Amino acid sequence: MASDRMDLAELYKFDEIYWIPADRPNISSEATFTPTETSVPALEAPIAAIVEEKINIPVQEKPSIPSGPGLQASLVEEVKSMEPSVPQDSKVLPIVNCRLVVVGKINPTEKERLQLVFSAAPVSLQPTDWQVLEPMDSFSLTEYVEGTQAQIYVFLGDQIPSWKEQLPEGKISQISNKAIYYFPRYISSLKDSEKPLKLAFWNSMKEIISNGK
Repeated sequence: MASDRMDLAELYKFDEIYWIPADRPNISSEATFTPTETSVPALEAPIAAIVEEKINIPVQEKPSIPSGPGLQASLVEEVKSMEPSVPQDSKVLPIVNCRLVVVGKINPTEKERLQLVFSAAPVSLQPTDWQVLEPMDSFSLTEYVEGTQAQIYVFLGDQIPSWKEQLPEGKISQISNKAIYYFPRYISSLKDSEKPLKLAFWNSMKEIISNGK
């Protein structure tokens, strides 16, 4: 019986590492296996060959990539070089080809009301005689007036704070020989009960237009 147990152990001596628990044959607890000293040298040679083969595989060197602030700076410079160049002086005033400019945040309703006022006699302005511009805080009031080169400027509604300091409310004034008038309200916001304000605006328009002719 002893020789039979040894033969069974010898049969699975090298195959037992390939069995999964579900397929591994049931070996009697009596069939114990004690590795012999000859089994270790038998495995050393193939393992050593595999390790040596892997060590001798040539490794393709990757180009070194700089890290840290230097890399970030180089990437920023590369992006900047790809961006289109922008002139340093980005201040561009709109082109004006008419006598009168209305400056303010004018919506379509306000523009219709202004058209009614300007087209009435004796003002009698055509749509091509005036245009609407928005305030530009990148310019001083003087720069804005001189740069757009109209003859008459009517400022309506809320304006840039630094401009308001130079715009007397409800009065006609001059900046660089240009006629200036500031009305702090929008015409479309005036109610029927505010008829004196409507008349004040109308009379100022008649005066500033007649003086500018």
